Amino acid sequence: MDAEYIYINASSENSIDVIRNQISEFAQTMSFTGSKKIVILDEADGLTPQFQKALRAFMEEFQSNCRFILTCNYVAKIIPALRQGRTMEFDFNMAKFKDELVPKITTRIEGILKFEKIEYDKEILPQVVTAFFPSVRQVIATLQQYAETHGKIDAGILTHKDVGDSLATMVMEKHKLSDIRSFIEQQGMSYTDVFHTLFETFVPKCTKKANAITTLAEYEYRCGFSTDPTLQIAACIIELFACI
Repeated sequence: MDAEYIYINASSENSIDVIRNQISEFAQTMSFTGSKKIVILDEADGLTPQFQKALRAFMEEFQSNCRFILTCNYVAKIIPALRQGRTMEFDFNMAKFKDELVPKITTRIEGILKFEKIEYDKEILPQVVTAFFPSVRQVIATLQQYAETHGKIDAGILTHKDVGDSLATMVMEKHKLSDIRSFIEQQGMSYTDVFHTLFETFVPKCTKKANAITTLAEYEYRCGFSTDPTLQIAACIIELFACI
């Protein structure tokens, strides 16, 4: 776009001072080229409601020479006042483009395996990517776990005890909460990954399946509005212990 812009990681830089200082100082002046300025707020779902309310006024004040781009994973955490009327919403739903993306993700995974000098069966990779789509992180975590044990990627990975089974086992055996949280962090699982995985692997194994499902549904919904989803995950796991 050849525009002057600033990039702000909203998950870590979310104090009101960011608006008063960085955004205000940038937005209130014209660009050197005469083009519009752009403020990029990445991971905007990490912004507090107070920050978002203040941002609402700034977007109106500087609309003549500045535009705002907000990116997020969980749009429900963006207040309606920003979503409705002040922004245009674009939903990049990867599921819609599965047929197109699976080959591209597979190519990327092949590049990683070649870089790490890990032997692999080329025909197996698309099946692994498809099984975990759209979570690239879980594909990588599963491949890494299998390669460390078997030294290469072969057909055995399709029946391998994957990350989901490991997480379900840890909850079933009532491992320490700190160990379970560390495992989730090490595997790079988002909260949606955690709840989906537990629904698929933990629920079939537990005794009180109905309670487990309602617990997962409740906490998954809460995470959409929470400023700290890890806290909700921890509380959920504690309740799941009672469903075993």
